[in-house]
Order: sequence, then C-alpha cells, then structure tokens
Amino acid sequence: MNDMNITGGTQRQGEVILQVRDLVVAYGKAEVVHGVSFNVRGGEFVVILGRNGAGKSSTMQAMSGLIPKRGGSVRFRGEDLTQASAQAIVQAGLVHVLEGHRVFHALTVEENLMIGTWAGPKRGDRRLLERIYALFPELAERRNQPASRLSGGQQQILAVGAGVIAEPRLLVLDEPSAGLAPMVIERILSAVADLCRDGMAILLVEQMVETALRFADYGYLIETGRIAASGQAAEIRASEALRHVYLGRQDAPAEHA
Repeated sequence: MNDMNITGGTQRQGEVILQVRDLVVAYGKAEVVHGVSFNVRGGEFVVILGRNGAGKSSTMQAMSGLIPKRGGSVRFRGEDLTQASAQAIVQAGLVHVLEGHRVFHALTVEENLMIGTWAGPKRGDRRLLERIYALFPELAERRNQPASRLSGGQQQILAVGAGVIAEPRLLVLDEPSAGLAPMVIERILSAVADLCRDGMAILLVEQMVETALRFADYGYLIETGRIAASGQAAEIRASEALRHVYLGRQDAPAEHA
C-alpha cells in the first residue's frame, strides 16, 4: 500500500518538534523499516498503529538512539539528533518509555520516580513527586512499597510516571497496553492526554486501535516497515486504510488486533 494522507483538509496545529525522515532500520542483512517519515507537533497526541512485526518498535528504538539507523534523519526541536546517543536524546527532552513494565523491582515506588528525575533538567528535585502523585494517586498510596510488590498494571503506571517526572517535551510510550486490563490502559491514556492539554507532546505506539484513536489527535498506520496512511484520528478510525492494514478486508478492526 502506498503512503496515503487521509485527512480531509484539516490542518494540524502547532509547531513541529519531532521530524523523522526516511528512517531505515536493519538487523544484519534484514531491513525491517523502509524509509519511514512522520512528524509530531508541540502538545499533540500522535499514535502509530500497526500489527505485530510491522516495524513500530524498531522505528521508535532507532529514533531514540537505542538501536542503529541504516539511513534517514531525526530532528527534535530544531536539533539534528540522527547520530546522537540515547543519553543525549533524553537530555534534549525526548523520553522513551519502553514496552514491558520496566522498573527497578528492588527499589521503592518513590525511589524509581526519583531516578526518573535524573533524565530531566531538575535532577533530584523532590518537588516533582507531587505532580506524579496527583496524576497517579495509586503511586502515592504505594510510595514506600518495593516495585516488585506492584501488579503489572501498577508497574506500567510507575514506568510512565518515571518518564513523566523527567518533564520531557515529548513522551514516547511503546505498547503500554501489553498484557494489561483495558481499565488500566484507559487510566494511563487518560492521564497522558491531560499532559497533552498542558503542552507535553505524546507519541504512542499501540495495538488497541479503538482506545488509542479515541485519545489521539493524529495517527499513522505502519505496514511491513512503511507508513501506509496518515490522518486525523477520527478519519483514520473510519478509513478503509485501517481495515486493510489490520485485516486486509472491509471489516472494522477488533479492539485487540
């Protein structure tokens, strides 16, 4: 499928802060991302949708400096980060929360959050905790518990909180719904949507199609390592392109696709 913009004349608002152009990723001789391009604007909630193996996570990890790029460019807030290290990218204000409830299990909830502050400009500032506890009260209730005693959903909320506490300009969430109950992912996406309204941009990689598009402003569909279509979230939700990417036929995609 060729890249198709399905937005019906609606203009995206805000200044572009992330510009990924012609990104190519390969593992050995096997190329898995074939010239992907997309933008995120300030204060925008963008979702990238696609089946397992479509290249979503590889695209995000290459963009964030976690794996090598074979080609293409990444610019963030006007700075060329194509060859930057993962640490430099975080320091520039782009924080990537990886898939899989990645927290420090031996540390308490509060200790995990305090480690998160070291990715931002206010390292070790305990005043940042109150914002996270207001956003996720369940973390406040468990602040002195080891992360190992949290449920999978609570660990994912903690991982997101540790990303948010760094005060990024762009927060990347890679498959936060993996293995979680729908109620938990609703909780997470509702909270990060509030952050968007406060000016933080969100880039979400997700498979829960209906839920993700309900919260997002704009979306991209990725298929076999290429952007298949892009458009306003409501338009993508109703598009033939979405049905094609997920099912290859005219039926609407299931929530769990």
